Amino acid sequence: MNARNTRSPSLTGRLTTPILVVTLFVLALSACVLGLVVWKGYEARQNAIAQSETELRNLAHSLAEHASHTFQTIDIAIDDVVTSVRQQTLPDRQKFDARLREIVDKLDQISDLMILDRDGDLRYASLASPPSFNNADREYFIHHRDSAAKALQITGPILSRHSGRPIIALTRRIDNADGSFGGVVLATIERDYFTAFYKTLDLGRDGAITLAADDGRVMIRWPAAMEGRDLANSVLLRELLPHSPKGYSLEQSPFDGLVKYYAYERVQRYPLVVTVARTEDSVLARWREGVRSDTVVATAMLACIVLLAAVLAGQLRNRQRFDAILRERDARHRLIDANIADVVVLLDDHGVVSFVSESAEGVLGFTPDEMVGRPCMDMLYPDDVAGLRAMGKHLANSRDGLRAEFRMERTDGTLIWLEANFRFTRQNGRPGNHIVCTLRDVTRRKAVEDEVDALNCRLTELARTDGLTGLPNRRAHEEFLEAAFKTSLQLSVVMIDVDYFKGFNDCLGHQAGDQGLKLIGSLLAAAAAESGGHAARYGGEEFAIVLPGSDIEAAMRLAQQVRRAVRQLGLANPASPAGYLTVSIGVASRTAAMNDPAKLVRDADMALYQAKRSGRNRSIAAVVQVDDATPLVPDEAPGPTTTTSPRGQVPNA
Repeated sequence: MNARNTRSPSLTGRLTTPILVVTLFVLALSACVLGLVVWKGYEARQNAIAQSETELRNLAHSLAEHASHTFQTIDIAIDDVVTSVRQQTLPDRQKFDARLREIVDKLDQISDLMILDRDGDLRYASLASPPSFNNADREYFIHHRDSAAKALQITGPILSRHSGRPIIALTRRIDNADGSFGGVVLATIERDYFTAFYKTLDLGRDGAITLAADDGRVMIRWPAAMEGRDLANSVLLRELLPHSPKGYSLEQSPFDGLVKYYAYERVQRYPLVVTVARTEDSVLARWREGVRSDTVVATAMLACIVLLAAVLAGQLRNRQRFDAILRERDARHRLIDANIADVVVLLDDHGVVSFVSESAEGVLGFTPDEMVGRPCMDMLYPDDVAGLRAMGKHLANSRDGLRAEFRMERTDGTLIWLEANFRFTRQNGRPGNHIVCTLRDVTRRKAVEDEVDALNCRLTELARTDGLTGLPNRRAHEEFLEAAFKTSLQLSVVMIDVDYFKGFNDCLGHQAGDQGLKLIGSLLAAAAAESGGHAARYGGEEFAIVLPGSDIEAAMRLAQQVRRAVRQLGLANPASPAGYLTVSIGVASRTAAMNDPAKLVRDADMALYQAKRSGRNRSIAAVVQVDDATPLVPDEAPGPTTTTSPRGQVPNA
């Protein structure tokens, strides 16, 4: 009993050694690698089969289209020949033979084109030296002689009596005027026409292409010539084709007995079917190569894992020896922490906190244990991370370190500002692998700075704002106009002046005058906002609106809207003949030759003067740029150089 108790701790000690940890690590990684290889191999096999299906289906469709177009082109040519023969009872042989040769020269797929009479003798031919033979015994001739059907007949493969090579015959019946049998038009396609095209396609070893009639008769097969073979009892014709005109299947080849993937498709308009076949070995050839490559890579990875495990075991043993040294150094660090007021942080080369002084809890709200091991960027305010990363790129080149200010959220949710000084530790005069950072809470200082900045911004805003109406003042107006003039080729300025305002003040008092200006200012601000413009108090009772992107017509519409809105305020003006408060408006738009915003303002001002001189309470648009030399003194000259279009003046209505 005692012996078992003494052996048990020894066994437990062995199970907790670094060797056991490394062994379990190696086994886990090896299982992951092998599982990954098996899963990848399975997925790659499924993908290879799916890709092969797509390729074979597409190829079968392309070959079916090729066959359809080949036969349709010849069908059209034969139909044209039949029509010509019907229109001419006995065409001139020399001319008609030349016409047949012309058709053959234009259509590469036709090897010969000829016409047989009702007895099967050759009457017309595309041949340079037509032979003498009788085709009355041919299957196609007998078919047309005994049947009144006018459809194209496809026969083959047969041996040509002229060239001795395998051909496919395309024929059509010729009727006499009384409907009796008059002969046959015959066009031939040599087998080589199709095989030459099929040779350009790579189907791998034992791959094949077959063009067959839907009754099972093989017309063309490549690469092994098996024309004339009957496939009537094949799975394709018995089971697959009756259910679908096109499809894909894994079947045993009726030609060589090999298991192959088949894609088939019926040829449109003609009783033909095309099949494309690839062996299973050919389909999976690349997959097998990939599996072999993955096996080699997996073996190399396992070897690396074993090597890494050996190194890791050595490192674990070394760590045990260094634990005592680290505990001693940690005690020294704690002694230093107790005597430092600011927070000292040590970062590794990845920016992960490896040491924090004890003062962190009082300043940051985090204990050192909560911060160690965390990336420093994860603890910062998100908006400040990008700027600190950009600064970090230059830290290695700065011998004296760099200073930065950023925000951080404490554990209680409050946001504090920190001033940080960063620098690399140095070894032998060169930057080390760690960064030393000292942090200081500057939240109170930042609050004072923010208050000063806010006051400065408010002073700046007040310097650009009219105190009575709340609109931008003339200075802000001129800055906006200058910026808009640089960016907008289409630009308009509207100048507004309150009519008889001095009399309004004299009769009703300055308080009423100020209230009237406030109402008009609010009205102009709303109108400018709706039009994407900028309204400002130009001075006294004069206002201005800048309209980027607006032409003279849009500006005039806005002017009319403003003038009517002022009238609708219903403010009484004893000094005005109209009895109520009105405005006069001048409008000007930028021209192609205008290169100075001052000229645009001057045009609008002169248009305003013209509106005042014309009886007030109206809007006038300037259409001709004012001469630079003309003084802008309304009382000296009645309107020298500013003109208006007939529709430019809009009087009170």
